[in-house]
Amino acid sequence: MLAVDDLVVSVVTSLGSLDIVRGVSFQIAPGEILGLVGESGSGKSMTSLAVMGLLETPRTRVTSGRIAIDGADITHATPYERVRKGNGDIAMIFQEPMTSLNPVRRIGDQIAEAIKVHDPKADVRARTQELMDLVRLPDSALQHGAYPHELSGGMRQRVMIAIALACRPKVLIADEPTTALDVTVQLQILGLLRDLCDRLDMGILFITHDLGVVSQLADRVAVMYAGQIVETGSVRTIFSAPLHPYTAGLMACVPDPSTGHAPLVTIPGQAPRPDEVPPGCPFSPRCSRADTPCRSGPVPTVRAGDHAALCHFPLNEELVHA
Repeated sequence: MLAVDDLVVSVVTSLGSLDIVRGVSFQIAPGEILGLVGESGSGKSMTSLAVMGLLETPRTRVTSGRIAIDGADITHATPYERVRKGNGDIAMIFQEPMTSLNPVRRIGDQIAEAIKVHDPKADVRARTQELMDLVRLPDSALQHGAYPHELSGGMRQRVMIAIALACRPKVLIADEPTTALDVTVQLQILGLLRDLCDRLDMGILFITHDLGVVSQLADRVAVMYAGQIVETGSVRTIFSAPLHPYTAGLMACVPDPSTGHAPLVTIPGQAPRPDEVPPGCPFSPRCSRADTPCRSGPVPTVRAGDHAALCHFPLNEELVHA
């Protein structure tokens, strides 16, 4: 459905051109949810903006690699070009709905506008109602002409999902859509996304830093660090036996209520800035397993079935080399 191959995104600075996404590759099948996980600044959102064609060109641009949806190359096409060519089958939900919705327009009008862009001949009223039913928005929100500020955070996020679904996307990108929501509403939105994925046979790229959310929602996981995907695999294999020390570190940072008041585990140091990525493995300055080979030269890919990681000294080495 969606295939990203060896994607490189560069930004022009006063120091020259810097690669902020470096050789990222992944695929999403129909009805599958891929969780893209990593610390802030790891390149998750920049990858999603590149896939959507929303990079702030010419300062930021895709310099190599390929993005394809259903086999059609959309790497350098703008969103409007994709719609005109019939490749507008991808949509995105952003982190904060209040900054994404127009505060002075009624939500019904904003949903209708998205429908008109993708299908000018559609029965807009009927399609708007269909989308509101699909995301479980109450009829009163449309009938009373509600504005975004009159809705709760969860309802606003449902409006954003309805707008994203207006083009009947084959792939939906959700960039931390539950960050600003409380736990109860977060569970409702996650359940809605899972239900939509199953009902519409739609692929979802779910971007988050929350491993707990990934374990509940995703089918597969891609762990990102310093602009690279350092580990991929199914949710079950990665959570039961991570290969990369960074993945294991992220899992160890998740609070465990059974430990009482024990101090939280942390990963030492900080993720590098794009202009400070060290040679070799970018995680080596923070890794307890790092040795001389990690600090220079290419990092090998190790595999255990469909489970892969970029690491010289992976965890579970016997499994990898079996």
